[in-house]
Amino acid sequence: MPQIEFRENKILKLVNVLSRRVPEQELLNQDKQIAMLMNWIKAKGYQTVGPLIMYSTGITGVDAEGQPIIDFRVMVQLNTGNVRIELPYRFEREVRITNCLLARFNDEADKIQYATNKLTLYAYENDLELTGETYIVLLEQQADKLLADVFMPLKAN
Repeated sequence: MPQIEFRENKILKLVNVLSRRVPEQELLNQDKQIAMLMNWIKAKGYQTVGPLIMYSTGITGVDAEGQPIIDFRVMVQLNTGNVRIELPYRFEREVRITNCLLARFNDEADKIQYATNKLTLYAYENDLELTGETYIVLLEQQADKLLADVFMPLKAN
């Protein structure tokens, strides 16, 4: 039976982070956005370091047509901080998120929501308030198995 390992008060630190926002209408087609990001990196001669990271804040509002606005980004770390950025890409020298709940997930990829559910339930049961952000660090993927670390930051007291 798969288990989700859980830890508190963890820090997520990423350096030389390149990200690309995934438009709401493309959320079901993330592979295309990932391929575009990777092709841009290759075309510019950069190299990635470490795993792919998926970032989401959930629903942050609604647009003029009443459609939900979701801040969802694909992120990678680069081997250099000397990056000539172009839209729609964004570059940050360091992303440091403190006071996170962490779940290590190792099971079928389509069950990753159990990791976020576990962290959300833990926060609820312990009167902790989450920021609404989720960082999923995709450590390893084989066929239908996924090893990922799910970070969910807590609001400061």
